[in-house]
Amino acid sequence: MALERMKLVSIIGLMSYLDDVAAALGQTGVFQPDETAEFYSDNENMIPVNTSNEFEPLLEKLRELMNGAGIRPKIVDLPEEKDLGFEEANRFVGDTARELGSLIERRDVLRREIAVCTENIEKAEHFVDLTLDVKKIHDCEYIFTRFGKLPKDSYIKLDNYKENPYVEFFPCSRDDLYYWGVYVTPVSEADKIDRIFSRLYFERVELGDIYDTPLNYVKQQTDLKQQLEEQVGALDNEIDAYAKRHTDDIHKIFTSLCRHHAFLSIKNHACKYRKSFVLVGWIPAEYEGQVETLLSSVDSVEVTFTNAKDELKHSPPVKLKNPFFFRPFEYYTEMYGLPNSQEIDPSGFIAITYTLLFGIMFADVGHGILLLIAAIIMLKVKKMPLGALLIPCAISSTIFGFIFGSVFGFEELLTPAYKKLFGLNDKPIHVMEGSTTKMLIFGAVGIGVVLLMIAMILNIISCLKRRDIGGALFGVNGVSGLVFYTALVAGLVCTMLFGINIMTPPYIIGLIVLPLILIFLREPLSKKLRGEKKLFEGGFGSFFIDNFFELFEVLLSYVTNTMSFLRVGAFVLVHAGMMEVVFVMAAMFGPVGSTITIILGNLLVAALEALLVGIQVLRLEYYEMFSRFYIGDGRKYEPVNVKDQIV
Repeated sequence: MALERMKLVSIIGLMSYLDDVAAALGQTGVFQPDETAEFYSDNENMIPVNTSNEFEPLLEKLRELMNGAGIRPKIVDLPEEKDLGFEEANRFVGDTARELGSLIERRDVLRREIAVCTENIEKAEHFVDLTLDVKKIHDCEYIFTRFGKLPKDSYIKLDNYKENPYVEFFPCSRDDLYYWGVYVTPVSEADKIDRIFSRLYFERVELGDIYDTPLNYVKQQTDLKQQLEEQVGALDNEIDAYAKRHTDDIHKIFTSLCRHHAFLSIKNHACKYRKSFVLVGWIPAEYEGQVETLLSSVDSVEVTFTNAKDELKHSPPVKLKNPFFFRPFEYYTEMYGLPNSQEIDPSGFIAITYTLLFGIMFADVGHGILLLIAAIIMLKVKKMPLGALLIPCAISSTIFGFIFGSVFGFEELLTPAYKKLFGLNDKPIHVMEGSTTKMLIFGAVGIGVVLLMIAMILNIISCLKRRDIGGALFGVNGVSGLVFYTALVAGLVCTMLFGINIMTPPYIIGLIVLPLILIFLREPLSKKLRGEKKLFEGGFGSFFIDNFFELFEVLLSYVTNTMSFLRVGAFVLVHAGMMEVVFVMAAMFGPVGSTITIILGNLLVAALEALLVGIQVLRLEYYEMFSRFYIGDGRKYEPVNVKDQIV
């Protein structure tokens, strides 16, 4: 739950050495350049470098050629002295474009011709039963024809036009949706008949390029397509042979171009000041020594390093730093928004709470194992980041499934295990019993109360990090809000569950009313702490009315946020109820049908619940907890790295 410590790097040197500095920084792969002029108040004489990137068109052209030849982009080890200049790179890319590009272009032309042949075959094969020459049909002087397709429902409706002798449709073929054919009518009636068939959703098929019977035309196009495919195959062989001969050279040139492109992106963030340049950027603190050593080898360059906490007004970039278990949940943190440098990284919090809540709401040993298998496939085969965070969720679901005694919906399957391991004659929790339902509801609300309190504590810590003392003390989610919420919950629990009345007048005044007053006055109190003289913008009357109604919204948010956690217990009951429905349906069939129903029912319930639980838990995280302590307006640390130029 930490952020990588960042350092601001400020570099000043003679303009003649800017290329060397950009190359040195680019080779580290850890430098993120920033807008240099924004770091200096007196920047009128600072001129942005803005060198045109002449290597970019060459890089794009080489990428295009590599893609056409099936050569995978790759950064290779290339000594700095082997880097090509613009003239050499331009000559190589030009030669490659003439040799390899011409082969690719010819192949692409042939592929487009094959696509046309395929389209012509698909269009004409519906009319192969028509033995007439299509060209002669179109050349008829007194007869008008339209080829096309008619929906099945519309074909049936043709019976409504029996009395019209000019409505004649001759089907040639049909499929599941359409009848394919032609309608024929005198030229004098063409407009009327067109309108009739238009109302029947007739879709025209143009056959004007057919000068023979459809059957002969399909044969001609099929032969032509085969010839074109043979030519494409020959060109593919030539392209593959060229690629094998030149892949190493292409990778070297590609690496060189990527380097130049990356280095120029750093250079273009610099500003020229008289005969010198100024360049500013960010690096992780751990690389300070490496960067300083590299730049010290460049003449006339001065480098200074500043802690990011001393440059907060420039919004230092953020790099998350979490242990192995928390790392997959950075995916959800980034989806919401990265923390700024004065916030707590919520990845650890969401890792623990998301895994816990998901496990409770998706509690089934069998379904947990299915989810685990699916998560591993998503991670290893599909390379989906979601798979990594679903693995702990699946394990949690399996554990809670064992606690609730549910295996693929079988509620008594684990009873022998309970007896052998714990000496119990029955499983400890029967979800559908009335007493258990009550316990689940209270337990879900209790989890919500604890998590909301933790969220408020995290907000207090974040406010202190931001030096927002007013927010930490008087905010809705500050000390005042935490005291009010805790006191109110404690009072209700003691009174309703334990019969102990602690809601005495001093308790109510000191722990409930006073915090509410402080929350009501949080804006002027915060301004007072900051030393501001004007405490009430727009006057006290306007402030009182606005905050009076806002206080009702605050009170309502405490209730709604707490009640939202009822869904945690509700999903446990929903799972048991849905599986009961599956078993009731299975009982309606014989042994084979029952087994199939149970298998399909489990797959359906597992898939549906996994989706719903994932969404609902994420909603609890974002709307009920994150909203109380997290801003998420940080910017991502994105250093210039040659390898990033591959895409």
